[in-house]
Amino acid sequence: MAELSRAPWQAQIALATLFISLAVSIVTDLRRHLILNAVTLPALAVVLGCFFWLGGLGLVFEALIGVFVCVLPLLIGYFFKAMGAGDLKLMAVCGAVAGAASSWAFSATVLLFVSIAGGIQAVLWLVTAKLLGRPKPRYIPYGLAIAAGTAYAFTFGGAFI
Repeated sequence: MAELSRAPWQAQIALATLFISLAVSIVTDLRRHLILNAVTLPALAVVLGCFFWLGGLGLVFEALIGVFVCVLPLLIGYFFKAMGAGDLKLMAVCGAVAGAASSWAFSATVLLFVSIAGGIQAVLWLVTAKLLGRPKPRYIPYGLAIAAGTAYAFTFGGAFI
């Protein structure tokens, strides 16, 4: 926490924006099976604006590399209708902050932890449905896994690559 208090205010705003958008997206994804554009698009704009103010186009470019690292692999799931566009947009916000805050390698770490959290979540939901004698769930809110994996990466992770 001491490191965050020494970070420039623009970086603190970007990080706060990320975690507020994650918190709101958890609620809307669990309740309505939606991650809202009204949350993700302004969050991405605020994050990129903060990084532009902090480091100019160079830092925005680093953030965009982070976006691509986090979003491109998940496009496969989107094309096979295994995840929604809101999941991709929320991951774009996560990738932007990770890319600008550290590097593209940290964005890959975020993607790894989100993927692990998503796998754990899917297994838990399937096992719970089986134990309760319910049919297999047709929808698993990936926003929860995105938030858990991102929070874990920012709290405990470092770039693996």
